[in-house]
Amino acid sequence: MGAYATFVDATLVERDAQTAQLEAALADCLAGRGGTVTITGGVATGKTELLQFLQERAGERGTTVLTATGYCAESDLALGVIGQLFAHPALPPLCTGPAAGLLAGPCESDVMPFGQQSTLVSQELWAQLQALSTREPVVIAVDDLHFADGASLQALAYFGARLRTSRVLIAVTESDQHAARRDRSWQSMLLRQPRVTRVRVHPLTESGTATLLGRLVGPAGRDTAAAWAGFTSGNPLLLRALAEDYHAAGGTPDGEPVAGEEYAAAVATCVRRAGPAAREVARALAVLGDAATPALLRQLLDRRTDIPASTAALDAAGVLHGGRYHASVARCAVLATTPGPERTGLHRRAAALLHGAGAEVRVVAGHLVDAGHADEPWAFGTLLDAARDALRHDDLTGAEACLDLASRAGLDDEQRVAVTMLHGLVEHRTDPATSFRRLRPLVADLREGRLTAAQGVALLRSLHLYGTAPEIASALRRIEDDLHTLDPATMAGYQAARQWLHASHPHLAGQDPDAAGTDDEPLLRVASQANHVLRAGADPEAIRTAELVLQTTPLDDGSWGAIQSALYILIYADRCDLAATWCDELLREATDREVTAWRGIFAATRAEIALRRGRPRVAARLAREALQLIPPRGWGVTVGAPLACLITAGAATGGADPAGLAVPDLMWRTRFGAQMLYARGRQRLALGRPQGALDDLMRCGRLLTEWGIDLPAFLPWRSDAVEALLQAGRAGEASTLAAEQLSRPSSGQPRTRGIALRALASTAQARRRLTLLRESADLLTQADDRYELARTLTDLGEAQHRAGQPGRAGMVLRQAALIADEEELTLLRRRISAQLAPEPEHADVLSTAERQVATLAATGRSNREIAERLYITVSTVEQHLTHAYRKLRIKGRTDLPASLGRIS
Repeated sequence: MGAYATFVDATLVERDAQTAQLEAALADCLAGRGGTVTITGGVATGKTELLQFLQERAGERGTTVLTATGYCAESDLALGVIGQLFAHPALPPLCTGPAAGLLAGPCESDVMPFGQQSTLVSQELWAQLQALSTREPVVIAVDDLHFADGASLQALAYFGARLRTSRVLIAVTESDQHAARRDRSWQSMLLRQPRVTRVRVHPLTESGTATLLGRLVGPAGRDTAAAWAGFTSGNPLLLRALAEDYHAAGGTPDGEPVAGEEYAAAVATCVRRAGPAAREVARALAVLGDAATPALLRQLLDRRTDIPASTAALDAAGVLHGGRYHASVARCAVLATTPGPERTGLHRRAAALLHGAGAEVRVVAGHLVDAGHADEPWAFGTLLDAARDALRHDDLTGAEACLDLASRAGLDDEQRVAVTMLHGLVEHRTDPATSFRRLRPLVADLREGRLTAAQGVALLRSLHLYGTAPEIASALRRIEDDLHTLDPATMAGYQAARQWLHASHPHLAGQDPDAAGTDDEPLLRVASQANHVLRAGADPEAIRTAELVLQTTPLDDGSWGAIQSALYILIYADRCDLAATWCDELLREATDREVTAWRGIFAATRAEIALRRGRPRVAARLAREALQLIPPRGWGVTVGAPLACLITAGAATGGADPAGLAVPDLMWRTRFGAQMLYARGRQRLALGRPQGALDDLMRCGRLLTEWGIDLPAFLPWRSDAVEALLQAGRAGEASTLAAEQLSRPSSGQPRTRGIALRALASTAQARRRLTLLRESADLLTQADDRYELARTLTDLGEAQHRAGQPGRAGMVLRQAALIADEEELTLLRRRISAQLAPEPEHADVLSTAERQVATLAATGRSNREIAERLYITVSTVEQHLTHAYRKLRIKGRTDLPASLGRIS
């Protein structure tokens, strides 16, 4: 038996009755009792496999098998099927007589009347068969007889009427979906014969499906047969295709089916073989998708199409289930095999029908996009509404497709502006710089009066970031001329934009803008509060407003700026703990929604939070990530924020300076430019260049003072300028500046006051210096700023050394060294090392318990605190410390080495 026969035997499941019928018919033929076998059933239910089974069995018994297949494209070729049969090498060539002529060329009609010529042809062909069958039995196997031409059908009917005492068996397959062919006379003649075997093929049951899957997939497939049957309705062709996809995917842990390329191809085959009417219905259903209803399907298709019968046939074939495709891959396969013009026409008609029925805009617009057609009067509005809806659902591809199609229609100025602005919103999510390049032509439109004031407000946000000073000023004048035309929501947006402008571009904004209506508009209120915090410091109301906005405002294209302002209120209020929690959540959401711009914006904000919590390594990583997500050109003037963060972090860790990055000129006249000056001043200070540092810091201070945003919680420039002045030998100026810092707004906040007190301590007498530094350390511990705490502890240790307190100095410096090591504060670690005495050797002789206790003691914790931390008694702590002192050959806890390591 051949390889195909082995495959057929392996997949012939629940076909025992049918194979028994075929075996009996073949036995009769071998005994000289010819007959006819018709194998019928739905599309791809296994008719061909049964015919192949018969052929193999006949071949094993020494029978000549003549084969042919009907093709739809050859259904008009006279005697096309007969020509295939009589091309068998066992038959002599037909060189003379009517049959030779007919087989050599087309006939005038594929439905031949039973006339004299037809009879002569059939007689001649039958004579050939008779002659062959006297030597050995003959099996004629015709697959897909429903596509055979009329002349071949009549010849087969002629043969069938003469099979009774011959050794000829005719076996054919025919699909149920083609039962209404135009010529059924051949069947009528056959059915009158005594030996006609009718073999009926049905889809597999769930049990049969399980059996077949056991052979194709193994036990995993057999155990999940119900799921596989749901995809195929027992269609063997689809089951085999699913099995191939399953193996191609490497299987699944639970044995569930995987619908892939092979399944899609099998579905397309079933649809193609189902016949014109069913194929038309299948394509219409594929176009309509989830919107398909019987009424809509009737409207979309020719009313002459028998939709219920076609749908039932496709259901029976396993292509559909309840009139729906089993899987999206099946629907896509049918769409892909639908000719382009037909598919376009279906989409156009579907769009019009769905629009008329009030369907969702995204569904209607999807058909317009698939048709590439937007000429109807209602199409433009539908496409824009669908683009907005797609943007709300983070479907940028869908939004761009709608806008691209809308932009190809003949647009007036108002429509062009609407498309451009919406396209700019879409592009801003992935590439803000490209977004503004698209929007820039609208700046001239606004100046020339071709944009409404409301459109100008929408454009103002981009101008804040990327525009020039004259462009921003011109836009403000144009909008203010028509403020009376703005609706309340747009007016609130304008007022919020003015608040943001006043905080970021103080040289352009003029007087503090009116924040009327802030009680009713949370986003406007947070913009106003953020502006106020920069000028007067945070208060409880500002923090409540920030938390309210963060708790109640969904992240979208209109709110991300206000949400970021709320985070900065918390940051400048020294509530970095709250800000970090919210920012982490926003970063996760931006990542999950795959919005690159938001990820970059919140990564930069999170970098500032990390910097203020004394984690410069983390801050540098996040700032670099932000600048990778949004390249520097995409930040506009706000690029100063992540760059300043990166520079400041580098000053603390000794990292590289991100030099050579181009920044907009306008940035230096914004608060982001002030951040850059402050960062550069700190960097120069760390590099031992006090005069350059002082130049940057004093310039930063002058700008902040001039703009009215001189808030130490924003930029504590005086504290760093004090250090630069002291290095330059200008102690008097340093003392004055340090005192000023404590008089500024927000100077009472823990972190801000802790930094200010350290600066003041550097200008104070020895005894007061120790007091100020201890208070600074307490405040910075409370604020959880590890870097600033390490700086204060280093100053305190040095001051204690000078005050003759070496034991206390060593303990404090070791605590500072531990932080410096963990945070990789390279420059500070060198300074600490110069003050620390050499550490005792053989620290590795401690037991695990002794090391834990000694490490906590080295960081300044009391015996009771250590006991609570490790869940042991105070007496046990004392015993472990006594053993550690003896092993390390030291006198007490002030001599404990910092190299013990940190207990997490």
